[in-house]
Amino acid sequence: VWGKEPLPSNGDGFFGHCLVDMMKLGTHIISIDPRITWVGAHDGNINLQVRPQTDTALALGLINLLFENDEYDHEFVEKWCYGFEELSEAVKPWTPEKVQEVSWVDPEQLVGAARAFATNAPSTATWGVALDQSKQSTQAAQCFMAICAICGYIDVPGGITITKPTSFIG
Repeated sequence: VWGKEPLPSNGDGFFGHCLVDMMKLGTHIISIDPRITWVGAHDGNINLQVRPQTDTALALGLINLLFENDEYDHEFVEKWCYGFEELSEAVKPWTPEKVQEVSWVDPEQLVGAARAFATNAPSTATWGVALDQSKQSTQAAQCFMAICAICGYIDVPGGITITKPTSFIG
């Protein structure tokens, strides 16, 4: 849950209450937010309290860890991901220590979050307006989707589903 407070930010409360139900069933959630949110404060969840406007740096560090620790879906990447080698080279400077300098996120927490997301397949992710409205929102969104793609969580049950757009009659 990246930059989103799901309980109060969903008008119908549906998404937020789904998270509560999943937590009751044992699901652990990674919360990325400058604030300590309700979700991030619960035992078993990972709370990455990121410095405002540094989401892209955090995401680059997560991608680097997925490559460095060989915790990505090789088959999915081979079949569906273009520019993998270039991306893996581009993120090499973003070590956990470098990420901490920029985003203030503890390196051990970053490593734990990367491992938890990559090794609990399938995982899913959602971002909120906070990520959309950052200074580097395009880059943050690209990194967010790259994380989901290299883990093989795109368009699989339990992952991030891509739906066919509907047309409007007008």
